[in-house]
Amino acid sequence: MLRVGQYLFKRAETGQEFEEIHRLNHRTFVDEIPQHQGTGTGLLIDKFHDKNSYFIVLRSGRLVGMLSTHDQPPFSVADRLQDPEILNRLGTKPLEVRLLAIEPDERNSTMFFGMIWCLYEHSKAHGYTHLYISGVEARVDMYERLGFVALGPAVPCGKATFVPMVLTVGQLPLRAERVKKLWEAHMGNVSNGSARKEIVCLLPGPVTMSANVQSAFREPPIYHRGSEFIGRFVKVREFLGQLVGGRDVAILNGSGTLGNEAVAATLAAEVRGTRSLALPTTAGVMLVNGEFGERLARQASRFGLRPRVLSWSWGEPWDLSDVETVLAHEPAGGWVWGVHQESSTGVLNDLPGLVRLARKYSTRVCVDCISSLGAVPLDLSEVYLATGSTGKALGSYAGAAILFADRRVLEQLDRSGVPSYLDIASALGSDGPCYTFPSPTLRALEAALDEYATPAKAQAAYDRYHGLGVRVRRNLSNLGFRPLASEEWASPVVTTFAPPETESPERFVQRCQSWGFTIGGESAYLSQRCLVQIATMGAISWKTVAPLFECLARSQESAGRNQESETHALTPPP
Repeated sequence: MLRVGQYLFKRAETGQEFEEIHRLNHRTFVDEIPQHQGTGTGLLIDKFHDKNSYFIVLRSGRLVGMLSTHDQPPFSVADRLQDPEILNRLGTKPLEVRLLAIEPDERNSTMFFGMIWCLYEHSKAHGYTHLYISGVEARVDMYERLGFVALGPAVPCGKATFVPMVLTVGQLPLRAERVKKLWEAHMGNVSNGSARKEIVCLLPGPVTMSANVQSAFREPPIYHRGSEFIGRFVKVREFLGQLVGGRDVAILNGSGTLGNEAVAATLAAEVRGTRSLALPTTAGVMLVNGEFGERLARQASRFGLRPRVLSWSWGEPWDLSDVETVLAHEPAGGWVWGVHQESSTGVLNDLPGLVRLARKYSTRVCVDCISSLGAVPLDLSEVYLATGSTGKALGSYAGAAILFADRRVLEQLDRSGVPSYLDIASALGSDGPCYTFPSPTLRALEAALDEYATPAKAQAAYDRYHGLGVRVRRNLSNLGFRPLASEEWASPVVTTFAPPETESPERFVQRCQSWGFTIGGESAYLSQRCLVQIATMGAISWKTVAPLFECLARSQESAGRNQESETHALTPPP
């Protein structure tokens, strides 16, 4: 797969791509070059289709160019050769190239040489020695400039005439070699990011970042023990605390999972410190309704915690009546821990309802807000421990775990068994970071938080996320895709759904990639359940997302036409 500007060069994989190949084949070799008779369907399926490999070019999801290759005899060029035995010469590995077709309004050098470059690289990579073609007689000059040599006179085929030609791999003419070197140089620029058109990232991490965030990340580093860094560090922590209703804030260099490790370590330390009060190690409840709730439960187990686990089906929210039944029988002073926004399923759980319920039973709330911080308004003023992350809805680079707590409460715990790096109380008590912290991560976070600099700006960010989520789910539903989470508890920034029944998550993800969009679906917890997801975190607008739904709509229409054609073919005549 290769993206150059607005063109995507790739191997054909999907049913829609193959149908478009057959249509372009018909337009080119029936309508334009009268080599074959029309089929009446607008589709021309090549006689070697079952053994062909197709190299195609897409522009905004539309197929605009193709060629096919195969290395299995019989070869169609053999019928045009005076000596077909040259295909079987000892030491040769032939590859036949056929069906070069480009839409008339797309016939430009960038696209044509891109296809030839991909073909040539494919030939070298697989050890082919000779490329054979049947060149249209009127275009022989063009093929000769590329290095092809005629193997005999032109041979009629239908109303067209073709010349058998060969190119020896490794023996490009000087002009073609210069073009090849230009493309290789261009590809070096692409790999370095200077010539590549960015693919739209619709993953729940990494997320699309604004130009300001990217620029801040590239600023020269500053010393993490210096006064400039510490001053910035303190201000960012204070701002994050105010954003969620007034909490003390620690920032650790690591992922959100590291933050949850610190929560688990703190709860385990609390158990050891209060054992004299006869609080059992099960004085806690885990709420699990997705992959990340399950991960929390595994983390708790690794720290020796043995809580009661409440589970619900994927796509279902916490049932607070179930939670109340359990909390009513738990000792006072225990804890309940869950994921606010379960990004594996796209469910936004009822955190305010959980806080009210926990208050009723004198239970402390711990909550993973890694995906919800920045996506929805948060009030963590009555939450015991909460975690967030920079690389999600806040729209910055991954690399910092954010913890919300009360320093005075945590300082009373017995933390002698807590790993130093996971000691939240120590991090809360230090003006600067306890350990090395990269300044690019901090500066990027500063830039990202500008979107929340005032209550009005923060509300605008939340409203933008909400509106995007509604439009994504509505458009998916209109196309026949049912979001896993019902509308009343749907996340505004992550929507999980099943791809078409005839397509695996991996293939669906690849198809979206071919249109210029990276979506979720390759994680084992999604692919094993045949699910994919679209996330709209970070610097994403509806303008950037809408073309994906246009491509999906065209794909659905194409699939409908295929199904209708098959139905008509199977229906007996009256």
